[in-house]
Amino acid sequence: MEQKKYFFYFVFLLSILTIIRIILIPQFNLVPQEAYYWLFSQRLALSYFDHPPICSHTIALFTTIFGNNEFSVRIGMILYSIGTMVYLFLLARKIFNDYRLAFWSIVFLNLTIFFNIHSIVATPDGPLLFFWAGSMFYFFKVCFEGNHLRDWLLAGIFVGLAMSSKYTAIFLYPCLVLFLVLQGDIKRLLSYKFLLSIFIALVVFTPVIYWNYLNNWASFLFQSAERARGLRGFSFHYFYQLIASQLFELTPLFFTLMFVVFFKKVFDFNKITSQMKFLLMFSLPIVVFFFGLSFRTLVKMNWILPAYLPMILLVVDYWERLKETGRTVFKYVGIPTSFVFIVATLLIILVPILPIPKGDTWTGWREIATKISHLKQEFDREKPTFIFSTEYKVSAELSFYTPFKDQILAENVYGERALQFDYWFDPKDFAGWDAILVFSDFQPFNKFDVLKLNFSKVEFFEEFKIIRKGKVFRTFYIYRCYDYKPNY
Repeated sequence: MEQKKYFFYFVFLLSILTIIRIILIPQFNLVPQEAYYWLFSQRLALSYFDHPPICSHTIALFTTIFGNNEFSVRIGMILYSIGTMVYLFLLARKIFNDYRLAFWSIVFLNLTIFFNIHSIVATPDGPLLFFWAGSMFYFFKVCFEGNHLRDWLLAGIFVGLAMSSKYTAIFLYPCLVLFLVLQGDIKRLLSYKFLLSIFIALVVFTPVIYWNYLNNWASFLFQSAERARGLRGFSFHYFYQLIASQLFELTPLFFTLMFVVFFKKVFDFNKITSQMKFLLMFSLPIVVFFFGLSFRTLVKMNWILPAYLPMILLVVDYWERLKETGRTVFKYVGIPTSFVFIVATLLIILVPILPIPKGDTWTGWREIATKISHLKQEFDREKPTFIFSTEYKVSAELSFYTPFKDQILAENVYGERALQFDYWFDPKDFAGWDAILVFSDFQPFNKFDVLKLNFSKVEFFEEFKIIRKGKVFRTFYIYRCYDYKPNY
């Protein structure tokens, strides 16, 4: 009975967090990535240039039901977060054989910035975390609970859906293989069940493969060969950036504990249980890979996130073994610090007081969209006018917050690559039109010589400032461009 009460604690915590998140999701503008994935959802396809389709298809489902608004774009992420918590709770329950520790696993997960963000903000990481948690759960069952075919098939489905969410999921089978090799369980790797599981994953992933086939493998090449060409010489610059971003994503408490736990588990590797080795193999190799990669290139702050799900359970195991002094410090210093980080982040988003150069990606989009809508309607009376920006982020936001998404382009207007916009529009279809160019001080534009080759005239029109409490948060620059003549 004592154990079962923690199950009810878990249900209560999950319910409270869900209610809070539902209240929060309509309270702030979409960030550019969300607007971009919403654009994907307006043009449904088997896959896309930047990412596989699950996130955008989820957005499409809920915007079809509830309309195009912030709530509809984000509600699917809350559902994925519920699923992630359920699977992580079930996995922790099996590993620890203890409802109390399973409950604390979910508490610790929700004391990280990354999980709170991706439980609300619509990105491919939301479904990735859910399908990753489910994949680990079924992999654990096949490794420790009877090697049943049903669990192998479910694992394959979840891995396929994880890969259809984000390519990072390609690590899942290698992590499993590494664990089984270290366990000396080669027989399981050679079994038809293992191979059938991989086949099922590939079947689920087939739409993404087929889209790439039809588009000259564009997405696969973009995420592999093109990123490999961006590797630089050895440097600490991006490594320090990654350290800073992960300190934020995990909060200092869990960032520090991650390294403590990894060191202790590796040092005592021959002594730890197989269950702990399982968790370690689904976290440590990914962390090592991306931190190693950061010495050569930029590693984005969210690439490592799936590895933190099993890491949280390793932290719970470490916490359970702490002596009284360690637990006291953890309870009265570590946990409150993480909670303060989360509340501070939330307040920064909901109550903008101080500008965050290039860090505030949510303030002001409705205002600039209203301004551009009025200008377009005015200019359209003289001559058809399209809108474009020098970065996909501004174009995506204007697409969401104006009614002109089918007349908003990006860098492809002057011959540069524009990610998914290259697959939606042929800029030459707008030849002879006038245009409104919009860009911000977050990413200044200095290629007017190239731009003037594609228009008969380009002139500065207006500077538009986003102001909160007397402080300038962001400045947009608006140019009017005449008589588009594609010349690239």
